[in-house]
Amino acid sequence: MNAIRVIIIDDEKMITKMLKGYLEDHGFAVMTASSGEEGLALLYRETFDAAIVDLRLPDMDGNEVITKAVAIQPRLQCFIHTGSVDYMPADDLTSLGIDADSIIHKPIRDMSEICRKIEKKVKG
Repeated sequence: MNAIRVIIIDDEKMITKMLKGYLEDHGFAVMTASSGEEGLALLYRETFDAAIVDLRLPDMDGNEVITKAVAIQPRLQCFIHTGSVDYMPADDLTSLGIDADSIIHKPIRDMSEICRKIEKKVKG
């Protein structure tokens, strides 16, 4: 079976590097983008199974990125990466399948949980 393809859209270089390395070590194919626009441009060119999107990006918020990303790739499974402990997805995101399992809180305490969440959503 092909590797699960993941795009990480986050402007924090250390977090992106750590996540990318961990996921690649566990068999995922990963690409990264440091802004919403860069991430959306990649989504037009490449097909992904999952996206990990930072809530606060320099050019647009993660909710907007996810809405646009799913419009580009309707089967994309999206995850919100946030430092906000009380973040709850807006109704327009819940209608796209974003739920409590789609939220990854910073700092990440258990990296293996991210792999499990992605595999569960992508493989059904």
